[in-house]
Amino acid sequence: MNHYLPIAIVAGFCTTLLNISGYAGGIFGIGFLLVLAAPLPLIIASLGWGNFAGLIAALTSGVTTALMISPLAGLLFALLTSLPAWWICHLASLSRVDEHTGEVFFYPLSRLLMWIAGFAAVATLAMFVPFGFSLDTYMDAISTLVKQIYDGGQFADAGVDLDGLVQLVGRMAPTASALMLVFSMAANLYIAGKVVHKSGRLARPWPGLHWLTLPPVGAYIFLAALIGLFVLPDLSGVLAQIVASCFGAVLLLVGLSVIHNMTVGNPFRGGVLWVTYILLIILQWISFFVVILGTTEVLLDLRARRLSSRSNDGPDGQNDDQSEPD
Repeated sequence: MNHYLPIAIVAGFCTTLLNISGYAGGIFGIGFLLVLAAPLPLIIASLGWGNFAGLIAALTSGVTTALMISPLAGLLFALLTSLPAWWICHLASLSRVDEHTGEVFFYPLSRLLMWIAGFAAVATLAMFVPFGFSLDTYMDAISTLVKQIYDGGQFADAGVDLDGLVQLVGRMAPTASALMLVFSMAANLYIAGKVVHKSGRLARPWPGLHWLTLPPVGAYIFLAALIGLFVLPDLSGVLAQIVASCFGAVLLLVGLSVIHNMTVGNPFRGGVLWVTYILLIILQWISFFVVILGTTEVLLDLRARRLSSRSNDGPDGQNDDQSEPD
């Protein structure tokens, strides 16, 4: 493993540089993208050169962040970003051989999505740590931030309700953070897996993403959190909002997988997919219907009939997610 050590250290250092460069470049534009892509070198090292290399890369990123910013920043970056990314890669590389058939089973993507949603929920909840888990202190900080960015006098001249804007930003910030973490982790894992697969170093076969799903418990957690969002008070309601956002995001991915699956063989498939993604970007409320589709798939298995009629395509998805016994 010693010859993997330089690769791991460089990957960890690149992860730190991406993160710091992103924050130095501001929260908008290229800086935002750099922060989201920060775990990518670490994930590539872990998938391509093994769990030991990934762990060294994760620890290196934490140490270098501590040296370049502060020990607390290094600890938080390692706990909330680097180590979760490494753990998900570790799970993605797990496999076992059936002693009777000799068939190899890999850790299902459905459970990886559960881990991604769980880590995103914990990381989003951590944003309340500096405020002592006080919702009032959090809203005061949001109010101060909004007033620093936008002058109150300009709002008054424009007829903008500053207090209403503060409430909107404070309410939407946890959801935005949760969605960003889920989608960025899923995208980084996909990109890294694609890169490592092309290099021939990916330990598992490229999964059948048309069969992406979630264990039913994930849908139940989403529905319970959605109810809690409307009935629980104060910080408990915000926690329910965070959980609903994280699991809603992975259910959105499942819904998109269903759309990809159901349009296979359709001559208008390309147009349907392009229109779907463009509408999701322009009219975000449409994502609610895709989440419903994903939830329905998880609970009712909409693709079962199509799976049986397309038996030649099924094994790719089954080998990765559906034929792995509990």
